[in-house]
Amino acid sequence: MDKKLKRLLIYYVLSAFCATVLISGAILSDHYITSLSNTLNQFQTLKINHIKMKGSIKEMEITSEKIHSMVPPNYKVEEMEGAILMAVDSIRSRMKGTDMMVGNFDRKENEVALPITLKGAIGDYTTFISDIGYLQSLMSPFMFINSVSILKSSAESKEAVNFDIRGVLKIQSRSTGGRT
Repeated sequence: MDKKLKRLLIYYVLSAFCATVLISGAILSDHYITSLSNTLNQFQTLKINHIKMKGSIKEMEITSEKIHSMVPPNYKVEEMEGAILMAVDSIRSRMKGTDMMVGNFDRKENEVALPITLKGAIGDYTTFISDIGYLQSLMSPFMFINSVSILKSSAESKEAVNFDIRGVLKIQSRSTGGRT
C-alpha cells in the first residue's frame, strides 16, 4: 500500500504542477490579449486623429486661400500704406477720446506694418470690449494686438480706469502666381 500512496502522491504532484502551468499560461494569455486589445484601440484612435488632422489642414489651407484672395494681386506699397492709414482713421473715429500713437512704417518683402498704441479712460466697459472686438475684426489690414493693459489710477477726488492697447496693423501683398 505504501507504493500505491507514493504513486498517487506523485500523480497529485504532477497534476498540481500541470494545473499550475496551465493556469499561469491562461493568466499570461489573458494579459497578452488585453494588451493587444488596448494596442489595437490606440491604433484605431491614432488613425481617427490622423484623418481629423488631415481635415483640419485642408480647412486651414482653404481659409488661407480665402484670405489671400481678399488681397489684390499687385498691391503696391503705397496702396498698402494708404489702406493702413485709412484703418487708423477708422479706429480714431470709432474710439473718440482715445490717445493714439503710431510708429514708423515697417516694410518687409511683401508686408507693411505700422505699430500703434491706444491709451484712454474706460467710460463704459461694454463699449471698451466692443472696441477691442472691432480691432480684432479688422480684415485688411489686420490688427495684431500684442497687449492690453487696464490700470486703475486715482486723480484727486475721482478714480479712473485707464487702458493701454499695443499692437500692429499689418497688410500683406501677394504675388500673381499664388500664395506668398
